[in-house]
Amino acid sequence: MSRLGQRRHTSRGHRNTWAAIAAVLVIGGSVASIVGARAVAHSDADKSRLAFHLTSAEVASTMSLAIQREEDLVINAGAYVTGHPHGTAADFDRWAESVQALQRYPELENIGLVALVPAPHLTAFERQMAAHPLRPFGPKSSAPRGPFQIEPLGSRPFYCLAVAGIARNTHSELPAGLDYCAFAPALQTTRESGLSSYAPFTFRGSHMLGVEVPLYRGGVAPATAAGRLKAFYGWLGELLVPKLVVDRALEDHPNVAVSFSYASGASRGVFMGGHAPAHSLSTVVYLHNGWTVHVFGAGPPRSLFSDPNALWLLVGGILLCCVLALLLLVLATGRRRALALVLEKTRELSHQALHDALTGLPNRALVLDRAERAIARTARQPGVLAGALFIDVDGFKHVNDNLGHAAGDELLCTVGERLQRTVRAQDTVGRLGGDEFVVLVESTEHDPTLDILADRLIEALREPVEIDGGRKMFSITVSVGVAIGCYASPDDLLRDADLALYAAKAAGKDRYALFDSSLGESVESRLELQADLHNAVHSGQFFLNYQPIFDLPGKRIASVEALIRWRHPTRGVVAPDRFIPLAEETGLIAPIGRWVLDEACRQAASWAKHGLPVGISVNVSAYQLGRAGFAEDVREALEASGLDAGSLTLEITETTLMRDVAAAYERLEEIKALGVLVAIDDFGTGYASLSHLQRMPVDVLKIDRGFVAALHDGGQSRALLQAILGVGEALSLTVVAEGIEDRGQLHTLEEMGCEMGQGFLMCSPNSAAAVESALMEQPWLGSAAA
Repeated sequence: MSRLGQRRHTSRGHRNTWAAIAAVLVIGGSVASIVGARAVAHSDADKSRLAFHLTSAEVASTMSLAIQREEDLVINAGAYVTGHPHGTAADFDRWAESVQALQRYPELENIGLVALVPAPHLTAFERQMAAHPLRPFGPKSSAPRGPFQIEPLGSRPFYCLAVAGIARNTHSELPAGLDYCAFAPALQTTRESGLSSYAPFTFRGSHMLGVEVPLYRGGVAPATAAGRLKAFYGWLGELLVPKLVVDRALEDHPNVAVSFSYASGASRGVFMGGHAPAHSLSTVVYLHNGWTVHVFGAGPPRSLFSDPNALWLLVGGILLCCVLALLLLVLATGRRRALALVLEKTRELSHQALHDALTGLPNRALVLDRAERAIARTARQPGVLAGALFIDVDGFKHVNDNLGHAAGDELLCTVGERLQRTVRAQDTVGRLGGDEFVVLVESTEHDPTLDILADRLIEALREPVEIDGGRKMFSITVSVGVAIGCYASPDDLLRDADLALYAAKAAGKDRYALFDSSLGESVESRLELQADLHNAVHSGQFFLNYQPIFDLPGKRIASVEALIRWRHPTRGVVAPDRFIPLAEETGLIAPIGRWVLDEACRQAASWAKHGLPVGISVNVSAYQLGRAGFAEDVREALEASGLDAGSLTLEITETTLMRDVAAAYERLEEIKALGVLVAIDDFGTGYASLSHLQRMPVDVLKIDRGFVAALHDGGQSRALLQAILGVGEALSLTVVAEGIEDRGQLHTLEEMGCEMGQGFLMCSPNSAAAVESALMEQPWLGSAAA
């Protein structure tokens, strides 16, 4: 055989070897793709089941909150009724109007008070209703109901008849003489048991859900059945449209159906809603008081080929194996092709080194390089300036924490795309890291100004953002810092734009700010204040003032509130609103808060040793409450001072408690275990519901000073204050009115039954010595009572 033939034979042998290797690669890769696709299908099925259970929990939670919300309304109404035992139907109407019952509860069709009327008293009751007929619907309606007639007809020992109430419209209007016990026999049982009742209510073709709660004199159910029968006052009843509740729970869940049922004693009811596909999964969630939620939703894919992810992996894996096999043959048969591939990969690596991996935008290194080139060009071209717009997404951490990092990444990609669409082709859009973007521009006097560009960017990013394939939509805002001029280096340009961004955020976000030299001075001033605050913590520059809280009927000081002040060596006394937010940002609030606790407990213990026992209140910030060691700080302060734990009250704002109710409840339980008291400060500003108040381990409500200040306006402000005082009485909580500044406010509060007050009228914050003198001169407020 010739040498040429040998070479051909050898070459053919190499090709056959590589072809065999490629075939093994394709077969092995295909098998691996099938196995991987099956694993993905199983994983997707598990995820689908998990998603369904999460959806079921969300639907059930919504239904539970709806029940709880209705209970809150009934409790509130019951508190009003038992607190005004001599009120009329018109009084009940006015109360319903003041709390906007029909507007705030769209599912509510009817609410009213039902009394138990013995048969011998029926004639007198009919005369009373004829003299004072109930209005048919809406608190503002003046049209009387129809003639009084017992329905259904018949003689019975007792009748359950409405004595006050409102209805939404004529469809939900019930006859004045409707005997509720005839339609809901369970009412008599609830009178003895003291428990609420839920039951379907059908009247003249309308299907509704009835909620009945027995009421007792004094607002509290006696412990025994005999006591409950003796103290029975009536029933507070609601009629609801269950479909509205079910439809609200199924919002954003198009492929979910729900069966909402109630079973307790003789009461039964089932309400359906939603649509679920065939072969649905189902689960049952048991709520409290006999409620059950049965949820139906789409099940996982039924086969490998019905799962798109598994199918893509299978097809993609097989195609990838074929491509790799082909690449192997190409690499084995052509050195030139291999070198070309190496060059291509080198270019990819070079691109990755200068571009952001997530958005594909220039990264910090490339942005600085382009900024340096722009500055060099502007130095050679008179009339051309280099500019930078620093862009930061407002509240981006909230998106990551609540929607997940995948949603945050998708949002960042959307921001990058919108920025590129809004700027000119010659401008550079880059991502510096996190949620910070930058736009580099070269501007002449004929170009639009950068503030116009900043406005355009802000407007473009305000448009709603869709993520997760369009299943979630929300809006964002951005803050923009703008710097333009003749700069010596890219760092100087970006630094000034960053300072302008800080000014935009400090001014309220969702806006832009232009750099000027005063911004640097403002930042320096803040840094100086921060450094001084660090020094103040270690050099003892803080001191406490104390403002008394008065027992109004007894005209005596009941307790004092400790208020921190900072005596700065050069700035003088610095108000708390200047340094407390900075202390929370820097974490210095922890040592400052510990010092306040120690000093307040020490002072109160000293007064007690000198025969002046008085309670002490200390304000607690959200940062302090969130620390795991806060309860230990309180325990150590009590032990070191020897103060009785019952003399210490920790004041926490309502907004702080409502930010995370579950976490706040857990932390308050730790604190209450020490024996201290807990007060909700600024009550009325944080939207705490009655159900929250019932569960929260609190002792005192401090009414926000805005309610007291609005007493001069009369009307609704007085009604709201009266309602808060009623809530405090119903829940056995001490109520303190803050911000009393004139005698008119004081007398009005005393007439309303408020027993505790605080304000400049009685005493402003003062030193420990001044408060001690006031304690020794008790009673302080004797002249004000005249």
